[in-house]
Amino acid sequence: MNGQDTPRDRKTLKQVRILKALCLYALFPLLCLLLLAKPVGNAVRGSEAAAFLIPLAALAAVGLNWLAYTVLRRKRPTLLVFAIGVFWLLAVTVIAYEALPHSEPAASTLAIIAGCLAIAFLYLLSFWFASRRSRPGRVIAVGLWIIIGVISFFILYQAIRDIEIRNVTRDTWISFVILAGIAVAAFSRKIISSARRSRLRNSATAETEGVILQILGETHLDMDEDAVTDYHARVQYEVGGTVYETRTVIAKITWRRFGKKAFVGQKIPVYYDPDDPANAYTDRIDRHFFDSPSADHEKEDG
Repeated sequence: MNGQDTPRDRKTLKQVRILKALCLYALFPLLCLLLLAKPVGNAVRGSEAAAFLIPLAALAAVGLNWLAYTVLRRKRPTLLVFAIGVFWLLAVTVIAYEALPHSEPAASTLAIIAGCLAIAFLYLLSFWFASRRSRPGRVIAVGLWIIIGVISFFILYQAIRDIEIRNVTRDTWISFVILAGIAVAAFSRKIISSARRSRLRNSATAETEGVILQILGETHLDMDEDAVTDYHARVQYEVGGTVYETRTVIAKITWRRFGKKAFVGQKIPVYYDPDDPANAYTDRIDRHFFDSPSADHEKEDG
């Protein structure tokens, strides 16, 4: 191990990486916008088609940036990189919108596109802050979700108002589509996770008894290369004389409260697919585990 690799060196390296990222994803795009804002405005005022071609060109540039990130780093862009790309798309769209008379039909379309990009930016940024796994990050994420909620409320209010006064237009239906997109984005992770669990639960129609072998934590890097530890219980079960093993999530606060040794050897129901016994699951272990009649509640005194 290199003795020169000190915490100070790692901190300096991280600071250099942050400065490079700021130059690449913030300062350079900002400089381009400042230099191109006036030419973009003149082009949009001279041709309505330019109001859409220029944002499309910006989209292509951002897409190439994401592609280059993927190729060079051999992983998909982080949520923050996605958010920054969407922000610059939003900035270009706003410049094009401001260059047009607001009475123009194209201006209305650009306003809708800008609104969708703004919501997407807030969502990506909120998910990134939530993934920080720190109290300030989660507070900021909640604040961003509140902002999205307020925006959604006003969009819904205006759409309902249009229906009440019988002034339903294209924008009214677009508002409902945007609201549907917001709802799907808000619950996308839960929807995907729920769909996977539902498929497994539908196929796992047989039940047997498993035994908890071990409580372990697995540390991995998330999309932003931050260490994240997930805790699982290894569960062994037997079907037709063959021994299998599965895992289930255990809440961190649960094993801290009772201790890891309290769970080892405890029995837990295992639900498996009769056609493929290796395809199985168990319920998540939480603080009510020892309240379950299926668990072995015998504990050693003292």
